[in-house]
Amino acid sequence: MLSISKSVVSYNIPKKVLQIIIITPIIMTLCFLIFIINPATKSFGFWLVSENRPIEIFTFIFLIIGGLFGAYNSFKLRKYLESGPLIFYGIFSFFLIIVAMEEIAWGQWFFHFETPTEWAKMNRQGETTLHNLEIMGGHNEILRIIFGLGGIIGVVLRNHPKIKKIGAPKILASWFLIIVFMGFIDFMEGEGWIQISDNYVHEIRSTSELVELLIGISSFLYLFLNFRYLKQLIKTQ
Repeated sequence: MLSISKSVVSYNIPKKVLQIIIITPIIMTLCFLIFIINPATKSFGFWLVSENRPIEIFTFIFLIIGGLFGAYNSFKLRKYLESGPLIFYGIFSFFLIIVAMEEIAWGQWFFHFETPTEWAKMNRQGETTLHNLEIMGGHNEILRIIFGLGGIIGVVLRNHPKIKKIGAPKILASWFLIIVFMGFIDFMEGEGWIQISDNYVHEIRSTSELVELLIGISSFLYLFLNFRYLKQLIKTQ
């Protein structure tokens, strides 16, 4: 099995690329906020987050690629990983694929099939999705917050011997922090804990689509960087 040595193994990625990864979520968030707040670009901003528009499509692409990439590399490295990390990556990849399919309503908006009648009654949007079921209570932002907090914990415990093989790269900390922050704003606004002008309520709620894109990209980057890290470890042993 693969063991962690004391030597530092890099991702073998140029420093400038790593810096771009760190600042990308900040730039994306600021640009989107400007789009939806500025009257001149507001309609474009809302178009970006509409059904089957760029943000939703790119979210699906990063999630499905991340899921397949993770599943493939988990299988490829099965001889080198202990059962714990192997199971974790397998489950994580599986859920990425599930969430990716949820993002496109399991192909409903591409193939235009009808939602089963009984299922439509339980779904707040009348879709074939799970995350819009009434049982979820309309609090999908909680799932986004949990993802972000999980990422932050993974960053903090990255160097712990038992976590090192699945811990999150520190350069993804900015992604997780923004996901958690935006998720909490969305949650607190929905619960009425903070008062936001009626002129900006729709804008705040629309950021959930951006957060989902950040989750999709950061999930892919997490798997890409970690498997790159593990392969570097294999080469040194």
